[in-house]
Amino acid sequence: MPNAQPDLFGEQPSDPSVAASLGLNQAPPELVTRVRRELEETLRIVREASALPWPDLTRTTLAELRFASMARWLPAEEAGALTAAFEAEMARLYAAEDGRLSAAR
Repeated sequence: MPNAQPDLFGEQPSDPSVAASLGLNQAPPELVTRVRRELEETLRIVREASALPWPDLTRTTLAELRFASMARWLPAEEAGALTAAFEAEMARLYAAEDGRLSAAR
């Protein structure tokens, strides 16, 4: 009798397109929509910010980790574009923070 359940410890495809073709890691459309909205809102916040929008570096780091983690639920091309835009904005904000700290010394 064939095993209907996949091997829990078996190798998983590392290529997201292969995983998608096998039906692995596919999120319900409503989840993808919510994730997309949240990522776009976070991106809007950092684009409009002149300084880091979180109160401390711990929360900033958590926001970055959350963004990267959530982006994995989107199609690869969309996730890549959103992540690249977010990282560019964060680099800008970190540079502004470095300049602010240098001026304060």
